[in-house]
Amino acid sequence: MNRVVLGAMMWLLVSGCTSSTQSAARPSPTALAIVGGCAGTVLTAAEPPAWAQGGWSHVKGTPWPVPWAIATTGDAIAFVFAGELVAGSSPRSDGTQNKVLWVEKTPTAFTVEGRPLGQAAPVVTVPGGPSIVDVPSAGCWTFQLLQGKHTSVINLDVLPTGTLPG
Repeated sequence: MNRVVLGAMMWLLVSGCTSSTQSAARPSPTALAIVGGCAGTVLTAAEPPAWAQGGWSHVKGTPWPVPWAIATTGDAIAFVFAGELVAGSSPRSDGTQNKVLWVEKTPTAFTVEGRPLGQAAPVVTVPGGPSIVDVPSAGCWTFQLLQGKHTSVINLDVLPTGTLPG
């Protein structure tokens, strides 16, 4: 095979792969990471997986309207409406609340148990779906989404009482 034909074939192969790869690329959750996750969980403004986008109005190529974090198993998401959780009761002095929309990939009933990272006893229990998640203390909190025998984990940072989310 002569060099011209071989060069043309290589150019077609490389340019074809490059254009299809670029058009399919989406930002990773860590590319648009924001404050609020902890212990390995990333809170982000990137586009969530397709299974978690139902009911949202969003313009492609822009940050997601509500920050979210995905479970370590990749099958549950927490949409954190106030951006960051704050210890204490809702509403806060600015009128915001610790509203979280908990979404499981498999749409069945589930419960969310929250506890300070590394502690065994549940401290807060809320139903899956939209809920107000008021916790008593600041720090990194582990939220387990319990669906039958399956558990998904999302860790979120909680600001001290009286702090307003940034």
